[in-house]
Amino acid sequence: MAPIPVALCGKNPNMASRFTDAMNDEFHVTHVFTSVGAVSHELPALLKGQSIKPSSGLGSNCHSEKSQAPRAIIVGAGFSRSELDEMRKFEGCKDIPWLYPDPTKMAGTGFRALFGGDFMTSVVNRAKSTMREHGLEEGKEDQVKPDVWGF
Repeated sequence: MAPIPVALCGKNPNMASRFTDAMNDEFHVTHVFTSVGAVSHELPALLKGQSIKPSSGLGSNCHSEKSQAPRAIIVGAGFSRSELDEMRKFEGCKDIPWLYPDPTKMAGTGFRALFGGDFMTSVVNRAKSTMREHGLEEGKEDQVKPDVWGF
């Protein structure tokens, strides 16, 4: 089973790196965006099949000759809802699912563990679970309804 490529919008490079490392089996992070500007310049090109390296220096697209387009975009809590809405307006960006933190689902994460391994494991597990719940799985990526999914 090949991992499904996803992208991450994470403003904190350290947390983005930890998230990328923890997302290691059925999904993998191909590209990390650390700003709305990076999304505007890089994501539309990726979605058109162009090879582009992440300006963040994070994600598997850094190390491969041909970039992989993501099948979903996971957005970290450092991005506001208005930034999410702005990013989804860029060319091609409404055609794929976006995951955005849902405060009602974050309670189980435990903010006390913010900088511990348990926190990132919990965030990654919530993201994976949400993608599975919406049917994002190998061989069915094209059947997924693009929308914003709370995780």
